[in-house]
Amino acid sequence: MVEVDFRDCSTPSPTTITTTPSGTVSTTAPYTSSITPATTVLDCSLESPPRKNGETWEVGNCTTAKCVNGVVTTTNMSCPTRSPGFCANGRQPAKVLDQKGCCYDYECPCVCKVWNQKNYLTFDGKSYTFAENCTYYLVKEIISKYNLTISMTKEACDSSGGDTFCSHTLTVAYQSDVVVLKQAKISGAVQNQIYVNEVQVYAPYKNKDIRIIGSDVVVKLKIAAIKAKVRYSASSIRIKLLQSLFGNNTEGQCGTCDNSQTNDCRAPNGQVETCSTSAGQWVVTGEQCVQPTVPPTSPPTVSPCSPEVCNKLNSRVFQECHKVVPVDPYFRSCVKDACENPCASMEAYASECAEAEVFLNWRNQTNGLCEYKCPDNKVYKALGPEVPSTCDNRYNDKYKADNDSVLEGCFCPNDTTVFNKVNPLCVSTCDVCVGSDGKPRQPGETWTSDCNL
Repeated sequence: MVEVDFRDCSTPSPTTITTTPSGTVSTTAPYTSSITPATTVLDCSLESPPRKNGETWEVGNCTTAKCVNGVVTTTNMSCPTRSPGFCANGRQPAKVLDQKGCCYDYECPCVCKVWNQKNYLTFDGKSYTFAENCTYYLVKEIISKYNLTISMTKEACDSSGGDTFCSHTLTVAYQSDVVVLKQAKISGAVQNQIYVNEVQVYAPYKNKDIRIIGSDVVVKLKIAAIKAKVRYSASSIRIKLLQSLFGNNTEGQCGTCDNSQTNDCRAPNGQVETCSTSAGQWVVTGEQCVQPTVPPTSPPTVSPCSPEVCNKLNSRVFQECHKVVPVDPYFRSCVKDACENPCASMEAYASECAEAEVFLNWRNQTNGLCEYKCPDNKVYKALGPEVPSTCDNRYNDKYKADNDSVLEGCFCPNDTTVFNKVNPLCVSTCDVCVGSDGKPRQPGETWTSDCNL
């Protein structure tokens, strides 16, 4: 038998050919080669934009899509379980949607309050007293994201007219708009005035960013894009911001909106100090604070000068509100201001209750001490319409959607209507003449205008 070994450098192992005596040739391979074809991977190329196999993306409506071997599958977005947590300011955590609008979370409302021109409650619930007169930042952004600043000007009280009039002005600057809310004493009555970019306007008012409603007692401002709310009255100011938008990014007399009281009284240099010390350092840039050279006139004493009236805050009159708004800071300030103006603390607390949709008719429970005096042609209502109807139907249609809540103020008596928002006189019928001065005139009425009868 003859064995011949052929070697091929191109093959990994030799193949042996054997010749037998009978002349039969057999070939033996040392291994058997088995090749399995690779599995084909398909992308989702028809999607816009095309997607790779295994890629996931959001398709809206809280739904996630995934490309699986050329097929798009969708699943509902899963949300983590959240707990309410604790708010440093004593308020209830609010349930809010995340920025995608799919999952709920909890956040503490950042609410700053100033009342009686000297009592402060920071965003995180720290209370302090500061009574200096000048223009101060209540709210500034540490890093400008929304271009929002809110400042307050406190002026010395004026007693020249017999009754002491203490005025404060609130300035809200947002993007390119500057809104100024102030009071003026006209014919013995204090009236709210509204200016937008130095032009006087009348509530209700709205532009692309700002909505304002108001009455003789209170003015409310809303900025829809950032969900900011401001409430202004003769005795108090309230500012509410979302922690999800402004968390850890506010400074000023209202403190830092971060659910911690430890850094609320921070000076512009970042140093944490006592509140009364840091508050005086937030003077608006360019303002010169000039203190009076003569002692200020003491505010008139309210009679009876007794803190007992403050017990109303802890009584059944405000009981429904105790569940949603802590009353202690307002009770303490009421007792402290009992001989000056205890009504300011009760009014400030009642306004907080109203913002929490707990509406109270509390003034008639104070034996006339906190009664609000309206002009002769109007009546006081604790629960009046936010936007009263007028004789102008186009105006009524335009602001109908804004009339969704109630507001404290002076309103036309029953069976009468506001003439228009510029001349808010009460008329028994809208079928009247309009004089050259823009005021309504009854049929047969005569008047003198520019020396002409």
